[in-house]
Amino acid sequence: MHYAREVRRYLCSDLVVLKTKDGESIVNLEEISAMGAVFESEKPVESGLKLELQGGKAHFQGFATSVEKHEFGWRVEMDFSPLTPWRPELYMPKHLLGLPETP
Repeated sequence: MHYAREVRRYLCSDLVVLKTKDGESIVNLEEISAMGAVFESEKPVESGLKLELQGGKAHFQGFATSVEKHEFGWRVEMDFSPLTPWRPELYMPKHLLGLPETP
């Protein structure tokens, strides 16, 4: 992801909805932070494409910043818009590693 190193990234696993100009698909969310996400898609995604991820009732808008094709599909890095950052109280992936406890 293309942001400062001090932003903490969390490994996770959850099925979320990816919305693009071509429609909707289900993708596997693998990493999330306040500024972006990494997911695996069975359908191709173009770098620079405007994206929206929906997890639960939360919607995160942004752009694909890196796309890598591999034998099972595409690994996509997405930067979130500053208007739709991720916060655990908005959406919690089903399997999330390393979230600090709240005081």
